[in-house]
Amino acid sequence: MDLAILRTIHIGWHSAVLDAFFTVFSFLGLGGVQGVLSFGFLRVLKMQHFTTACVYAIVISGLPVAQLMKKLIPRDRPSNLAWTTPQEEWLANSFPSGHTSTSFALATMICILRGKDASWLERIGWFSLAILVGISRIYRAVHWPTDVLAGAFAGIFSACLLALIGMHRPEHPIHGTLTRWFQNLNQKSRRI
Repeated sequence: MDLAILRTIHIGWHSAVLDAFFTVFSFLGLGGVQGVLSFGFLRVLKMQHFTTACVYAIVISGLPVAQLMKKLIPRDRPSNLAWTTPQEEWLANSFPSGHTSTSFALATMICILRGKDASWLERIGWFSLAILVGISRIYRAVHWPTDVLAGAFAGIFSACLLALIGMHRPEHPIHGTLTRWFQNLNQKSRRI
């Protein structure tokens, strides 16, 4: 199944337009890029108080979660197959996709923090971006589909775990952000 999906996306979809499109989304999946962009983007949207929580989600899902799993689970990248044309050079293990992990962590954390204030369109938008990052990793032949799926689960899990820890530990940097969010949520529910 992994091989069939990889072939379909990497070879079947191949075009110059998609090469450029997925290069951009692959770049957007880098944790450092996400940190800088989320800082600026959240500031523009007047949600800069979410920045710390989002950066923590990116860092936690990318370093201890995805990178540790890569050390523990040796798996060659599809770019090692003779018929692939990888668009990036990666030599490290492929499982799970760190780009996908950080993208889903960011999307999940923003949706958690936005809570009921986030429209369905906004939620779909954040997760669509994360999905496109994941697909870009398959398209560029640097990850298997199951690497991307595991990265998505790792990112969602990391953000949810971080949110749970932050809710219960006042000294945790995310606590202030979540506390404000829950206070706002509580005030809005009283008005209803």
